[in-house]
Amino acid sequence: MTVEGLDAVEGLDAVEGLDAVEGVLDRIPGIETEAFAGKLQPLMEKFDPRADAGWESEVFSGAAANQLKALGKLIAHAKDIDTEQLEPLVVPEFVARALRPETLRDVFDDGCIVVRREASTGDTETSSIEARGTALLQKLLRDLAEPLTGASDVRVKFKLFHVEKRSDDVVTTSYFQSSGRSGQTTLQQNATWDCRWRASGEVPRLLSIAVREYEEVVPGDSGGVNFVDWTEAALGHTKSFRRQLTRGAVFWTGRLQRAFESGSAGHQGIALGDVNGDGLDDLFVCQPGGFPNLLYVQNPDGTLRDDSARAGVDWMEMAHSALLADLDNDGDQDLTIVLRKSLMVEENDGSGKFTVRAKIGTSAKSLSIAAADYDNDGDLDMYVCGYSSQDDAAGIRGGRPIPYHDSNNGGPGVFLRNDGDWKFTDATREVGLHQNNRRFSFAASWDDFDNDGDQDLYVANDFGRNNLYRNDGGRFRDIAGQAGVEDISAGMSVSWGDYNNDGLMDLYVGNMFSSAGGRIAYQRQFHSAATPNTLTEYRRHARGNTLFENRGDGTFADVSVPAGVTMGRWAWGSKFVDLNNDGREDLYVANGYLTAESSRDL
Repeated sequence: MTVEGLDAVEGLDAVEGLDAVEGVLDRIPGIETEAFAGKLQPLMEKFDPRADAGWESEVFSGAAANQLKALGKLIAHAKDIDTEQLEPLVVPEFVARALRPETLRDVFDDGCIVVRREASTGDTETSSIEARGTALLQKLLRDLAEPLTGASDVRVKFKLFHVEKRSDDVVTTSYFQSSGRSGQTTLQQNATWDCRWRASGEVPRLLSIAVREYEEVVPGDSGGVNFVDWTEAALGHTKSFRRQLTRGAVFWTGRLQRAFESGSAGHQGIALGDVNGDGLDDLFVCQPGGFPNLLYVQNPDGTLRDDSARAGVDWMEMAHSALLADLDNDGDQDLTIVLRKSLMVEENDGSGKFTVRAKIGTSAKSLSIAAADYDNDGDLDMYVCGYSSQDDAAGIRGGRPIPYHDSNNGGPGVFLRNDGDWKFTDATREVGLHQNNRRFSFAASWDDFDNDGDQDLYVANDFGRNNLYRNDGGRFRDIAGQAGVEDISAGMSVSWGDYNNDGLMDLYVGNMFSSAGGRIAYQRQFHSAATPNTLTEYRRHARGNTLFENRGDGTFADVSVPAGVTMGRWAWGSKFVDLNNDGREDLYVANGYLTAESSRDL
């Protein structure tokens, strides 16, 4: 088993999945089911730990996760829990201290939200506990859910990321999170649970629970965080939104010809900018192949109108990302769109109508773009992230990353120098940005991290070490290793911000958190021939997001764990932004993966 993609297939019953495939193939003329299934069988067995010798830990984690899921359903309705419901989950001698600490202290209060954590570690001994078993757990669960009393939309989630077999039992570590709505605001609990299980029999049962890192977020005096989904109000009246954007990618991939290359991974971005000079930000939405790209212009009342056709940007070609920036220094926002293997650069006439000025080919599938004036000559230059040289829907058909956590065989990124008059020169090699430049790059961001007056570049890579290109008078050198920011993980996004207000720009990198990777990479049989350093890199790959603090001497410190910012789930976009206007940079992380109806009923 490997770390890559395991979260995406967690819970998959490989045998049932293969039977389902065979059932479908039986109905397709010309398909020999037996031969097809024979080729798939070894691969499918790898997805099922019961058939993959030596992975009893994964078999157990699946069973324990099911027990925790059942426990979560009970917590969501804690006041209705009776002891009979708990009997399948715990042994009679089950013991635990409080799942919600008795004494909490406020560690943050901005008037909007209050964050509370345990006031002291307390006594962890269990010898003096009088109640045990189901009666004890019933009380503890009710106490735990007390902050959610009266809340609606209560949800409870466990993420099991560590399994350790001991002499007589098994210990698992999981993230716990619960949330609920109270009026227009949200309540939330976060914690880490160390669970000890009796593993005899097919279904494990809890021996004990120890809670650490407990935290709860409740409304402050002003009523709490109150983000309201305004999408329908802003866009619901537009035909393109109703017909196109209210459907998911899976809906459309089943209805469009393959030639459109619409894909299902959702690698399409947006861009914000004032295209018509009225002081209001407008929205450009990149679309998959077969759909018109969309420009929504903001009205004074906050609604948006579809101006794509009038603006001349409603092409049907797949677009991955876009940039609104003044490329010709005439005071308005021009538009650059990253297509599958080219860039479309368009001039804005000032009213939000665009004319193509350049189409620049790239040798790789390109995913995103970032602009800055690297040589301080007064105009914006652009860096385009290259991903793969050839691609299918997954983006990596033409060359699998080898090794996937430390590869350098992807498609090259391109640096385009702005030479004026809508001429852009590929200066990648000339300025030194060709170094370590084939790492399946997802995102890039410019900033002057060393305060020397020129813009440096950080590149987040999906399958290779990240890059920090220091700009020394217009020449770049990749110093990520010596600066301590290689961040070997599945890099999805990057944002610069001064999180500690010391005048130095710090880095936050969005990565893939993999609970399956966390479990598997720590088992003895995982890559048993690998060096300790390689094993460390694999384990790091599954950890999650990273916050690098700028030390001011050209190096950075990884402060992710003490800052509590590693858990961003399957993170895509990450952004420093001061959400509450208190002068400190907060972090917003967009996460998720493909969702669709269950295929188990095929």
